[in-house]
Formats: sequence, C-alpha cells, structure tokens
Amino acid sequence: MVEFGEQLRNEREKNGLTQKSLAEQLYVTRQTVSRWECGERYPDIITLKRISGILSVSLDDLLSGKEMTKMVEKTPVVENKTINNITSVLYAFIVLSVFMQLAVEIALLYIQAYDRFELVPFDITNNLVNLERIIYIMIFIYGIYHAVKDTLTPKKIGIILFTFFTAHLILYGGVRLYWDIPNYVQAVKAASDPNLKKFGEGSGIFGIHYMSIIQSVFSNLWSFVIPCVLGAIASLRFFILGGKRKLWVNLLTIATVLRIIDTVCLFIGRFQEERFYTINNSLATYEGAIANTNGYIADFVLGIALSVLVIYQAYTLYRKRRTAMDISGN
Repeated sequence: MVEFGEQLRNEREKNGLTQKSLAEQLYVTRQTVSRWECGERYPDIITLKRISGILSVSLDDLLSGKEMTKMVEKTPVVENKTINNITSVLYAFIVLSVFMQLAVEIALLYIQAYDRFELVPFDITNNLVNLERIIYIMIFIYGIYHAVKDTLTPKKIGIILFTFFTAHLILYGGVRLYWDIPNYVQAVKAASDPNLKKFGEGSGIFGIHYMSIIQSVFSNLWSFVIPCVLGAIASLRFFILGGKRKLWVNLLTIATVLRIIDTVCLFIGRFQEERFYTINNSLATYEGAIANTNGYIADFVLGIALSVLVIYQAYTLYRKRRTAMDISGN
C-alpha cells in the first residue's frame, strides 16, 4: 500500500500544484508540506480534510486506517497554537517555581542559616523532597523543549505525566510515611497504656487515637495515593501504550479532580494557618506574610492550571482517536 507522503505527492502533482502553492492554500509553510511528503510529520485531521477537498481525493485514498491511527500518535496532541503556548508557559513556571525552591535550600546552606538556628540541613525528608524537585525540573524541561518544537505527541505527554505521578507517589509518599508511621506507633502505644484506665478514660482515649489514625490514613489515600496510582496507570495505558478506551480518560479525570480538591483544601488550610500566625505571633512580619501568601497563591494557580491542562489533553487525544477511527471506518 502506498504511504501517505508518496500518495500526497502523487495527487499534488496530478493536480499541477507545487509544494508552495498547496502550502499557500492550506496556510502552512512549504517546509511543512515537504515534511508530510517525506513522512516526517502528518497533518492534523482538519488539515487532512482540507487536503482532500483541494486535491479532490477521498481520505481513504490518501490515508489507510493504519496510517490514520499512526497520524494521531505521531502528531502533537494539542495542535492549537495558543493552547500549546500556554502549555509551554505553564511548564516554564513549574520549572522556575521548583528551581527557586531548590535555590533557597542551597542559599540557606551557603549562608549557614541551618547552623545559626541549630537546624538539621538535610535529613531523609529533605533529601526526598529535593530529589522530587530535581525530577520535576527534568521532566518539565523535557516538556518545554517538545512544546516549543511542537512535538508534544501522546507518548511524550505520557512520559511526563507517568513520571510526575510516580515520583510524587514514591517520594512524597516516603516523606509522609517517615512522619506518619512514628505518630501511628506512638498513638497505638498511648491508646493501649493501662495506666490511662486509672483515670477512667482508657477506652475513650483509645477510641480517639485510633480515630485520628483512621482519619490520617483516609486523608493520605484520597489526597495523593489514589490520585497518583490512578494517574500513573491511566497515563501509561492511555498516552504511552495507546489505549483507546474511555475508561483510561475517566481514571485520569478522577485522579486529576482529586488533585484539584487536594490543592484547594491545602490552599485554604495554608491561609488559615497564616492568618492565625499573623494575628497571634508577635514575630510575624508584613514582609513574611507577603512572601508566604505569594507562594501559596502561586502553588494554587499552578496546581489548578496543570490539572485542567491534563484533563484537556486527555479529552483532546480521545476525540482525535475516535475521529480517526470513524474516518477510517474502524
């Protein structure tokens, strides 16, 4: 079967069109048409329909069902230039934000702030958090590079999302476990202490401690464990392995919505803590309040924007795959 690029060239020549004249009618560059004919790139579905009309040839003659599927997987998921630019800017803000957090850690170490205030500079939790930051910087720089080059294909988006969800689950989860498990053990010991029964409160305290453990476990599950597991699995199956079932889109949507809820709850909680600190602590300063609130707002906006972008990319790719299947008759 004739490949799309060769078929496009044959039909163009039959119609007496040069690459430049076809490009002008499609509002693209001549180099773009050349890349199509060389098999380096594929046009999007809307452009493909325009080509079909200009050359008076059916889509079936231009593109086989197999090539239609290949076209969707090899072209950028988001072909809207404005949305693609927003993606690049968003990724850049994430990289800048995380880099600034790392830079602050290094600066504090350099000026010996940890020694001055008798703090441990890098314990296991700091190491895990900083490793997570480094991974984020690397994967989102990878995203910026391909967004700018307009090569952010499904597989590349899948790599970014899978790495993001997996790193957050393992590294942030490690931090949570490091802090929570000793608290769980201490709570169990306190609740089981026979001396508490001397005051006639043993069963009540026992119940309170175990209720706090259950609440903590439930909070960890819905806020990051379930979203990260669902997000990683759905990213792998839908974006990287090319799964076409809407199940994967729905799982990714659930994971992202849970992250949005967690982002909103964290945002509200941080502002409540900042308000309490500002009102009740004599050491609170105006400059410190500004710095903290700026950070909270930036994290909130980035978190919401990234979540909305993930949902948009997933549904855009799903529609493109369904359209390609409908056109090819599969």
